[in-house]
Amino acid sequence: MCEKISNNTIKILVVDDNPVVRKLATTLLAKKNYDVTACESGRQGIEKAKTLSPHVILLDVMMPEIDGYEVCRKLQLDDITKDIPIIMVSSKTESIDKIKGLEHGAADYVTKPFDRGELLARVATQVRMKTLWDELQEKNSMLEELAKKDGLTNLFNHRHFQERIAEEFYRSKRYSLPLCCALIDIDHFKTVNDNYGHQAGDVILNSLGGLFEENKRDIDSAARYGGEEFALILPHTDKECSRAMCERLCHIIQEETFLVSSKTINITVSIGIAAYPDVSVETHSELIKCADEALYAAKKSGRNRVVVYSKDLTCRE
Repeated sequence: MCEKISNNTIKILVVDDNPVVRKLATTLLAKKNYDVTACESGRQGIEKAKTLSPHVILLDVMMPEIDGYEVCRKLQLDDITKDIPIIMVSSKTESIDKIKGLEHGAADYVTKPFDRGELLARVATQVRMKTLWDELQEKNSMLEELAKKDGLTNLFNHRHFQERIAEEFYRSKRYSLPLCCALIDIDHFKTVNDNYGHQAGDVILNSLGGLFEENKRDIDSAARYGGEEFALILPHTDKECSRAMCERLCHIIQEETFLVSSKTINITVSIGIAAYPDVSVETHSELIKCADEALYAAKKSGRNRVVVYSKDLTCRE
């Protein structure tokens, strides 16, 4: 049986088979405005830790079925609960018992009968540590996400594109799923920069990034491949579906008017597509190479069009 107390931000999980100790701990912590949940067994504590994600777990050592050491070990092995600080609570005062708890992953150790001030101080310390840890993890996650993005378009950058297409190619090859890669190049982009300035060019690149995000599927990945080139990874998609999607993109871009410093600019793009499976494609690098060959053919044959790679494409001069 679990008891729910209060409804505040900081969550504490108390796991103790002694109803008196459980009641004393929950009452004491609730008075400090902690959101406290109490459980009477190790099994309940493990399950509640997974669903509740508490800031701190107050865990009794001596419990039937599963003792606190084993509960601590199981929580440390689970990715969902491994970062939750655990304060072991026991009537055992020998150093060897405290060391055993710390070796199993506990962050701290309190002996029964516990001093109320000491217990609150130790809980508050672990709450602060957990809060700082969570903030650090969040910042690291944000930095990792920023490292994947192109600063101008906010699409994936070239490096992350290479990682993503390698992952998707491996998945497609393993499960016999179709995969397409499309390389997109802005036609006569140098003329845009020469006539309107590089700032106008940046506006167009940024706007195109938005168009690709708006018109791709959730499973697709859009990236700035480099300069005025973009790339799309299209999982679970064959040649014909990819061609249809890219021709629609060509039309959308052709019809779009870009406003830069009160001037309107219209552009077109050329797109090359390569697909897996294909006799010419055994690796993700070959998939990109074939898409590049198709892009070259699209530009060579007049631009503002989509070309799907085939082994019959005219080789570059």
